[in-house]
Amino acid sequence: MDQDPLTPAQRSWLDAHKGQLTLALEPDWPPASFLNGEGQVQGIIPEYISLIEKKLGFEFKRVEYDTWADILRAGYDGDVDVIPTMARTPERELLLNFTRPYFQVPTTIVTGPGLSGVLGLEDMIGKRVCVLRESADHQILEKKYPGIRLVPVDHTLDGLKMVSFGEAEGLVADVAATSYLIEKHGLSQLQNTGYTHYSYEMCMGISRVHPMLAEIMNRALTVITPEEKREIFQTWLDLKRRPFYQDPDFRIYAIALLVVVGAGVLIMILLWTRSLRLAVERTSLVNRKAEESLRAQAAELEGARQRVARANLELTQVFNASTPMLIIDREFRLLRMNRTFSELFGVDPSSITGRHCYEVIQGSICRTEACPLNQALAGSVPRRGESLFSSASREGIPCLVSANTLKDEGGEVVGIVDSFTDISRLLQVEEEKEQLRVQLRHSQKMEALGTLAGGIAHDFNNILSPIIGYAEMTQLSLPQESVEAENMTGILKAAERARNLVRQILTLSRRHQAELKPVRVQPVVKEALTLLRSTLPSTIAIKTELHAEDALIYGDPTQIHQIIMNLCTNAYHAMEDLGGGTLEVTLDTVTKDDDTVTALGHHPGSCLRVLVRDTGVGMGSADRDRIFDPYFTTKDEGKGTGLGLSVVHGIVRECGGSISVFSAPGDGTTFTLYFPVVEGQESAPEPAVIQGPSTGREAVLVVDDEEDVVFLLKRMLCRAGYRVTATTDSRDALSLFKENPGAFDLVVSDMTMPGMTGFELAREIKGITRETPVVLCTGYNDRVVCEKAEKLGVETFLMKPVEMNTLLTAVRRELDGGEQNHASGGKVGAP
Repeated sequence: MDQDPLTPAQRSWLDAHKGQLTLALEPDWPPASFLNGEGQVQGIIPEYISLIEKKLGFEFKRVEYDTWADILRAGYDGDVDVIPTMARTPERELLLNFTRPYFQVPTTIVTGPGLSGVLGLEDMIGKRVCVLRESADHQILEKKYPGIRLVPVDHTLDGLKMVSFGEAEGLVADVAATSYLIEKHGLSQLQNTGYTHYSYEMCMGISRVHPMLAEIMNRALTVITPEEKREIFQTWLDLKRRPFYQDPDFRIYAIALLVVVGAGVLIMILLWTRSLRLAVERTSLVNRKAEESLRAQAAELEGARQRVARANLELTQVFNASTPMLIIDREFRLLRMNRTFSELFGVDPSSITGRHCYEVIQGSICRTEACPLNQALAGSVPRRGESLFSSASREGIPCLVSANTLKDEGGEVVGIVDSFTDISRLLQVEEEKEQLRVQLRHSQKMEALGTLAGGIAHDFNNILSPIIGYAEMTQLSLPQESVEAENMTGILKAAERARNLVRQILTLSRRHQAELKPVRVQPVVKEALTLLRSTLPSTIAIKTELHAEDALIYGDPTQIHQIIMNLCTNAYHAMEDLGGGTLEVTLDTVTKDDDTVTALGHHPGSCLRVLVRDTGVGMGSADRDRIFDPYFTTKDEGKGTGLGLSVVHGIVRECGGSISVFSAPGDGTTFTLYFPVVEGQESAPEPAVIQGPSTGREAVLVVDDEEDVVFLLKRMLCRAGYRVTATTDSRDALSLFKENPGAFDLVVSDMTMPGMTGFELAREIKGITRETPVVLCTGYNDRVVCEKAEKLGVETFLMKPVEMNTLLTAVRRELDGGEQNHASGGKVGAP
């Protein structure tokens, strides 16, 4: 061969099966395939096979069977790989693969002398008609003409002899075989009296075990040229039968009769000739009608073949483009799979066809009542299931499986279509949704707790203000060394601790907003660790890896210090009961490509990472889920308030960062914090301002809705010499100011009041005269409101509880005209 007709994959497969592929030829179907006198099979089909073997460079292993029924049964059982003489029928397609057709076989009706004229299959109803056992004719007549009394025979010649001996009225078989056998065996009393309305296309039946073999035989058939086909048929197929009067023996007999009998015989010959002429005309008429019928059938079959080929192509394309799919028989053996299934599970179709489906892919529902295949066969619902499936090359693929039955024309289930939907992405999306729901619930819970904490802190500030103020004024009235003065000092220290607790609560609720500026974290962490080394026992080993020396974040140094102290103190408490342990603190930078940063949903860019790890007792998932809740603690009574980690969480969020915790019982705990790295320079600390005298004689209007607070502020200012007008109603204060704006040199007002807030009061006062300074006092830092007040001209904000010295200093600076205040670079007590 000059060029290999096969693809490399087909050639490789064929070479791998040399000496293994079997082929069975029909022993008694002349002239297509039959045994000669020497016991060798010859005819059209053997010629075809020899030509295919020559073009492929491959030889099949011949196996012999006595009858066509034996060959067919062997093909169904998988004992024969190729049956080259096979008509394609729907029943056979369920058990075998087929090549493209390579010639057509018209069928005829053969009868004896008892029947004459042009006959059709309808004329044979009620009569005994021979057919080759298990042939296509047998299947077609049995299904479409149940009224015909079929007589199955193992050989076509047996059927012809039965018709000749009167044991049957007719035989249905192909034209070529009957013509050949009638002429060879001298069965001249038999005649072709009609043709069936059908003919069938001859294909090659291929075992389903070898789907690749069907493709190879199709390629081989396409390379056989029309000239080679014509030569084969001209050698074996001669359907022209000579009239008997052209036979040489008949001519000798006629001459002898002419000589012996003379004129009488001549008359008989003439009469006989006339009879023969009528018979020939009748036969010619039958032949013409049969030829017209064959041409019409051939055109119809060609159109049907093209439609079927187009439909098969479309079906194959749709089948391969659809979801992963299997076609399985009732015993769960794989008949076919599409390309998407092969790609999903990484399996080779040619290597698994014929195996049980549960041998190829394994899932928890396989071979159970939950299996959709069992449900489909049982006729129950639902026919769906979900499981993790694995194959030899793939593991743990989550799939949704559905099954639908395949039924024949009689409604019997012959197979199942099993489709798979990969739900990996769906499960991932559901998991991400659940994580977002958990985060949302946590955020809402923290927001609600923060709102509650902020309200409590505001009210608590109003309670602390009189305590601190009266204690300060009382201390100033007492001798410095007296017991009473020391008592006042103790009261002020306790109040200071209470004020710090309030600030922690405000930090938790994010209502105490520190002034964020670029901060280098490493020095703050070093300072905190230095303090810890002097306070923690020697049983606690501290290991540090502090890098990122120049990394800056937006934050407050005091709050960063508080974060480190809280986390390390918690770590110490976790290791205390174990008699000691190791505390590790790591500081470094990570990039946006880091998997951990991506998993936390952080914004792109470099991040500063702080890790605090201990070897303590650890905690379970229940405690871990609540670790940042306010007032939740796992410590013994007296070792904590439950606010430390809540405050840390609030500070980290305020700095634009994120925090996560990993812990398990007995494995210690690790806190991981991420802060976005910013560009710029570290802010230098503001220079200290020398305080001037804090007394005066000016008129001051004081407003606060808490009577105790407004009375305290009045006492503080009066003690310093100021003339004070005090009120607990902001609207009354506005009325007093409107009556005589020049009567007041300064206004001190609370920010949060009913009816009219401090901001609204300041706006009204500034609308009357911008010359009067206003000092606003607030329980928490609302930066947005403060910025709006600044635009109105309000320069000073004081955080409650207000100390007397802070109040007097702020009032004096405002009354002095604000120049000194601006020169100092900041606002007294500004949040």
